[in-house]
Amino acid sequence: MMTKTEIPVFDTSNDYHEAIGFPHRSHIPNFDVYSIERLEPSARRCMPPYRQGFYHIGLLSYVGESRLNINTDWLALGEYTLWFVVPGQVFSWVRDEKMAGYNIMFKKEFLMHAVPNLVEDFPFLKMSESKVLMPTEEEHSSLLFDAQRMNSVFDNPHPYQEKMLEGMLVSFLYFCKAVHERYKSTENHLTRAQMITQQFEILVDKMYVDTKNVSDYADELNITPNYLTTTVKKLTGKSAKDVIQERLLVESKSLLKFSGLDIAEIAYRLNFQEPTHFTRFFKKLSGTTPNKFRQAE
Repeated sequence: MMTKTEIPVFDTSNDYHEAIGFPHRSHIPNFDVYSIERLEPSARRCMPPYRQGFYHIGLLSYVGESRLNINTDWLALGEYTLWFVVPGQVFSWVRDEKMAGYNIMFKKEFLMHAVPNLVEDFPFLKMSESKVLMPTEEEHSSLLFDAQRMNSVFDNPHPYQEKMLEGMLVSFLYFCKAVHERYKSTENHLTRAQMITQQFEILVDKMYVDTKNVSDYADELNITPNYLTTTVKKLTGKSAKDVIQERLLVESKSLLKFSGLDIAEIAYRLNFQEPTHFTRFFKKLSGTTPNKFRQAE
């Protein structure tokens, strides 16, 4: 039974759009972009707190009466505003009907080959960093131009559409990084739960092949496995085990799609004792066998 205080988690941008009543859907896995003006008239103008499984960048060219709230902080919005929501944060908002600009949404999987360590390269995507930046007029028009170009590539199918968007998003993020470096701020301190979750996610990226045991991660963080799972679940809506398994699944799919390794080699590379264990794991999490996944790609 759902308690009143339970906060919904939208895993993908399409789940989120369904929840806000916006008919737009992305046809590209793990990436989405659209102009905010398109939210009218169908999408709701007020959204109670939720969490999401993807990164969300908002570039605003008209704010009006809009208000954004991240982790119980109301954000100060200026004439030109660039804001970020990262997985795990609690987000709610009120949208002015004339709000304008672009929403860019992506999961780290979309950039996995271009930027394997997303948060290390782009520290403004950490939970601890400023959630809102005020670009200068010149920076804003440059970012707006890039967002419009991304939107145009997104709307016009092309054999290299995903590769183009991947490159454009990386370029956009580097521009955001330059803006952020002028706005470095230490005012947002992490809660202990956010700190643990962030450290856990960094550890998962380093250790998921070596160990799938939650207790090994808890040992590294000097906390009990139970405390780790409770903390991660409270912040992300997923258990610690889910986070490890999802990272393994992402890597499994990547190896099946991009490497010439056979199933047994992939299983051993990911530290499964038997190829059958790998097949069982893959089928349980993805609903299909590694062979069928590979043939469908």
